[in-house]
Parts: sequence; structure tokens; C-alpha cells
Amino acid sequence: MGTVEVSVGAASIQVVRGGNVLLPCSFHTTVSLSRLNIIWTVTPLAEPDRPQQVLAYEQGEVVESLSQYTGRVGFAFSPTQSATIFLNATRRSDSGTYQCSVMNPPDRATPNIGVIRLTVLVPPSSPQCSREGSGEEGGAVRLSCAERDGVPAPTFTWEKIPPNKQPLVLSYTGGADAHRALLTLQNLTAATSGLYRCTASNALGSGACSIQLHVLLAPQGTLGIVVGVTVTLSMGLVLLTLLALVLWLHHQSVGKWPEEDVEDSYNEIRVDSLSPRHLIVAKTPSSDVPVASRTAKPLWLVTSSTPTYGTRQLPAEGSTPGRELEEEPAWHPSCNREPAPAGALPPKHPGFLV
Repeated sequence: MGTVEVSVGAASIQVVRGGNVLLPCSFHTTVSLSRLNIIWTVTPLAEPDRPQQVLAYEQGEVVESLSQYTGRVGFAFSPTQSATIFLNATRRSDSGTYQCSVMNPPDRATPNIGVIRLTVLVPPSSPQCSREGSGEEGGAVRLSCAERDGVPAPTFTWEKIPPNKQPLVLSYTGGADAHRALLTLQNLTAATSGLYRCTASNALGSGACSIQLHVLLAPQGTLGIVVGVTVTLSMGLVLLTLLALVLWLHHQSVGKWPEEDVEDSYNEIRVDSLSPRHLIVAKTPSSDVPVASRTAKPLWLVTSSTPTYGTRQLPAEGSTPGRELEEEPAWHPSCNREPAPAGALPPKHPGFLV
């Protein structure tokens, strides 16, 4: 008892979408083919967890499965001669891993399996352009270019029309979004506005889309108001700081005034309310001078009346100075009195009386 030997012509085959392709599979057996059994299955690239049957040959009959392959698949030759099949009008979903299983008892029941990987090439379709972000001046915006059909995955280019002197840097999200390219524009200005075009291309062709970007400029009036308010607040803060500094310096200087200045503040000039003709200049003694020394200081009297003769007694301690100084003069020319004796002294010139 022998075994069934299966071989395939190539491990990988590529076909352009819409074209026809042959999936080769040959076998060798040592017994008659009365019990020959051939089964083709596929594990789709898009759905790797859902394998399905494509075509079968069982007990001399061809059996097509009810699937997307119905009417498009068949044996290229008689199954007794070759297990090769054809696939017409290929689709992008036909890409996957195909297995050719051959059994022919009484050769070993365990079949020998041939594996072929089929890739359906698809040119890029027209990509879709979109924008994320408000597009305000000074902000940022992200332009997206997405394409889902291209096999192999296309490459993307972004360009501004008319083109910029500096190339635009792209970023890819990767993974399931490998068919998407992003263009991020930052610090938007009026010069950023314009038409942007994205091109997706692979070996089979290319596709493109465009998007118009308008940067929203900030009103000049609003910008001027913001600047004015900022300057005003800054100046107000400086003025408040200077005012606080002046008040602090004033407070420090008040605490350092010399005691002599404080004593001089007690000097006063007052007019005697009882006698309008007398102007009294007095110096109030400070509180730290002994009481005995107060009576020793003279009291000066300035008068605007006519000369007086005689003497005045200084006020005794504890008495009111103003009242004792208001005595009538001893002699006045306007008074009707007896003339002075011959030996009397001549009248003194008006002046100070001590």
C-alpha cells in the first residue's frame, strides 16, 4: 500500500483584479482512481477565521459549493488527470490561502495537501480627503487621506497647489489603518490657506482627491483690544507696586524722626484772650524737665500800648500767667494824676518790660 503524492507549481500566485488565474495541483497514486476524492478550500485573507470550500470531486462527480465562487471556478482538466482549477473574474476578496487535498484509498487515508497563496492585485481607488480641526489662525489642522481597495497598500503623497518649496511630512496610523495618511499643519497663517491634493498609488495605478483649506483669521480689532487691555493691566500693576513702596518708606521715616523735632513742635504763639493788646510768646516745657526749672525761665511780654513804668511780678507757680500780667500800669500820660517829683527819673522809652 502506497501513498498519494501532491505537488503545486508555485507557492504564491498574483493576479490583477478581474483577470483569470490557474491554481495548479498535481497528484500521484499507486492504485485505481475509482475512489478518488479531491477537495479545494480557501482561507480568505480578509476573514482568516472563516475557511470555506471552493470546489470538490467526489465519486466521479464535480460538486460546486454555494459561495462567492459559484460559476467562476472549475477543474481545468479531468480530475483523474490533474487537480488544477481555474478562477475567473477574480475579486479582491479572492485573496487568501488555497489548499488542494487529494485522497485515493486504499492508499493512505491521510491525504497529502498542496498549499498556494493567491494575491489579487487591485489598483487604488479614488481616496477620500477629510479635515479635522477648526482651522483658526495660530491653531492646527489635520488633513486625512484614506483609501481601502489598493493591493498592495498604496503610498500617499500630499501636495499644495501651487506646490510649496518645502515637502509636506506625512504620518501613518499603521495596523488596520495602513491605508490612511495624515498631514498635520500647525501655526496656521493666511499663507497656509489653499488647495491640498492627496495621491494614492501602487504598481497598478493611482487615485487622487483634493480639499480646500481656509484659515480663519482673527479680527484686527479684537487683537488690538486684547493688546490694549494687557498693557493697561501691566501699567496698573506697576503703579500699585510704586504706591505700596512709597507708603512703606513713609511709614519707616515716621518712626525715625529725631526727638528734638518732636520737642520743637510744642513751641506755640498764642494771643491772650483777656487782653487783646498783649502778645504772649511762651515755650511749653517738655514733660521731662524738672518742675523747679520751669519757674526760672523768663516770660517775655510784647505790648503795643504806651510806655509803662514800674515793675511786674512774675506769676507764682501754679497761678494763671495771663491774669497777673493784666494789671493797670503804674502811670500813664493820659491819666489825671499829680506830676512826678522833680527828682524822679525821666520816662523810659517804650520797650520790653521784664
